[in-house]
Amino acid sequence: MRPRNPRIAAFLLHIYAIFTGAGAVLTAMMAPHGASDPVVHFRWIAAVSIVVLCSVIAIARVWSAAGVYAAVFGCFHFGLIVLLASGYLEPADLPPWVESWVMSSFAADAAALALAGSLAFASGAALVYAQRVQAWMSDPRQTRVATAHCHGVAGAVLVFGALASWCAIVVSAGGVTGFFSSYEDYRQTMSEFGTALAVIWPVLGCGIVMSVTGRPGWHRTAAVIVFGCFALVALPLGLRSEVMFPTVAVFIALARCGKAVTPLKAGAFGLALLLIIPLVRDVRTTGLAALADAELTAPGLDALAEMGGSLHPVEKVVRWHAEGEPFENGGTYWAPFERAAAKRLPGLGRAAAEDDLRIMNVLVMDRVGAIGFSPVAEAYRNFGWIGVVIVLGLLGMAMAAIDTIRDPGNAVLVIATVYVPLLINVRNSFVSVPAQCVAGLAIVIVVGVAHHIVGSVLDKPDARAAYI
Repeated sequence: MRPRNPRIAAFLLHIYAIFTGAGAVLTAMMAPHGASDPVVHFRWIAAVSIVVLCSVIAIARVWSAAGVYAAVFGCFHFGLIVLLASGYLEPADLPPWVESWVMSSFAADAAALALAGSLAFASGAALVYAQRVQAWMSDPRQTRVATAHCHGVAGAVLVFGALASWCAIVVSAGGVTGFFSSYEDYRQTMSEFGTALAVIWPVLGCGIVMSVTGRPGWHRTAAVIVFGCFALVALPLGLRSEVMFPTVAVFIALARCGKAVTPLKAGAFGLALLLIIPLVRDVRTTGLAALADAELTAPGLDALAEMGGSLHPVEKVVRWHAEGEPFENGGTYWAPFERAAAKRLPGLGRAAAEDDLRIMNVLVMDRVGAIGFSPVAEAYRNFGWIGVVIVLGLLGMAMAAIDTIRDPGNAVLVIATVYVPLLINVRNSFVSVPAQCVAGLAIVIVVGVAHHIVGSVLDKPDARAAYI
């Protein structure tokens, strides 16, 4: 139960922020360097991470930007070590390539850095909630709105356009059978369309959030049906992030409109994810076309183990620095802006994207393979442990700022344009985030201007009464 007095609430939030912020710094500074038995450290790290996650969700609410981000971040960075710490999995149960990194002498350092990031995130979020305590104390269910904005039709058009473009690319690249291939075949086939896909996915996420939270009608129903059909094809193909992250953003946007999903339904949704993710992993190795040859995993907690693999890139950047590689000092964060400027300004040369090792997904793919990435890994790669504390603290502040936007319409549009790219960044590099956020904001601006112009034309009287 939240305090009714804003001053008491702000005081408690400040105390929480100070406590978690200090914990983040101490955890990062006192990471167990070169631990011979990382599982011993996994036990206390896993326990603290669960406490921090539960406290963030209790403060921010379940379907809040900060609460969901903390939950997704926790699953992708602590899922595997929680299973190892609890004894649900033994190191010998893991595939050899997973065991090789999670039992290395740098794994405990990576887990401690992720915990420091989680604590810093909680601290940053609490600071913003304390500053905007009146908005934090308000209950979205008391401000239930029939429609948050007037751009629902435009959102549906974005969904139709994005998915039509994706289908056209898949068919042109691999034919109709491209929808039923394995994930590796899909990646190879679509390798030449990376730029187009980088536009399609944020447009799709922006569109489905806008359409679901817009005015009811056939266009909203059609957008949901089309997105559902896309999910039925995309999930077996292996496109989990492209389906699940926009879906989660929809739930958050609905909650901001006072239409939050009940805790029971939220639990059912989480359980469904735990069941679906291992099945999708198994199916995408062969594709639907060879489903009979796939070995399906029995339902369990394997989804947490797989998602927890985002700790792997953290382990790698810690290892690389320990082996003598210097920090990038902001180079990976500056790279997308520099590359964008080089496209438009004459005289500025730039390396090809596949040769620019400041782009973290390129570097990891070149050295390790397709293991994804992490905001913790990127922050450490640039500035060391202090970078992890600062970057994750700023992310916590950004999530809380979204939660405390008073106008539901503005909150929904920010969720559609900014929140989805930041959520996807939980397991990817930063390089695409600025462009996706700018593209989303540009879409909303264009849609708003177009709506204003069309409304002005339609509201203009066709004729004036004759003067007598």
